[in-house]
Amino acid sequence: MHYRPDFLIVGMERSGTHWVAALLDNHPDIACFPTLPFYNEIGEQRVGEMHFFNTLASLEGGDERKFVRPFSDFAVKYNKVFSDLVHFKDELPKTEVYRIFQERYGEICDMQRGDKKIVGEATPAYVFHLDFIDSLYPEIKKLCILRDPKDKIVSWHFNMLRKGRKEDAVIDREFAIGYLEERIIPEYQALLAYQGPVHCLTYEALDEYTYGVVGDMVRYLGMPISPKILAYMIEEASFEKQTARDSHSAGRGRGEENVKSGFRKGVVGDWKNHLSEDLADEVDRMALDYRKKIVERFDIRNKYEQE
Repeated sequence: MHYRPDFLIVGMERSGTHWVAALLDNHPDIACFPTLPFYNEIGEQRVGEMHFFNTLASLEGGDERKFVRPFSDFAVKYNKVFSDLVHFKDELPKTEVYRIFQERYGEICDMQRGDKKIVGEATPAYVFHLDFIDSLYPEIKKLCILRDPKDKIVSWHFNMLRKGRKEDAVIDREFAIGYLEERIIPEYQALLAYQGPVHCLTYEALDEYTYGVVGDMVRYLGMPISPKILAYMIEEASFEKQTARDSHSAGRGRGEENVKSGFRKGVVGDWKNHLSEDLADEVDRMALDYRKKIVERFDIRNKYEQE
């Protein structure tokens, strides 16, 4: 039997995709992965994202700004669940390679599904491969979460500190504008270029109007929802519950920082503590036109204020 995912969380990076995945995974009929980091044999933290489509898409060639991963990653990464299939790349037509990898990916998704009705997977880089995803899974449902670019820059800064790729605690213009131009704006461009439907939400609305936003996600996926189910999902996916499951974050409160942990406090407007006013204004100016177009294109209205 050819299993498949029922939905994908396709982006965006440093915007709360793990929160969305954890929320959905705590619905009685919905499985979603990954929801927590894990630690490898030498204590390095890994997120566990599959990167299935942006690695498989390496066979398509094309723009390096799509954050394609090399096909060879299948041999050594992702817990090596695809490693025994890599040799088919040099032995079979591309369409047949895709079919074989889809079968394995479907088996993984079905394992994650367990006894639940639907299953989804989250990898933020998928936003760059929406048409490719449709070519393999036509009309698959997609969710995408957006976040204030200034807070994304701050989150990326702490991620780089955690990984030891950045030492300076100050976020200067080169770092901020570099991330904006190299990742954030290309994400916007990729989403706007896609002509299909995507259920888009914002981190800010999810933070302030959690019940309404989560309820809309569940309804979009066609699953039942009730006040009791909503309350359970939100409680189990809370920052406190998630950090309690993360050994580097155990006992940490929402406002406390731990550079070793992949979980951050996720406070809306945290950029005010880390970016200068001039730099924040520059980021807003550069991102404004894209964000306006996305709000219009995907009808991201803050309807919850009127409820």
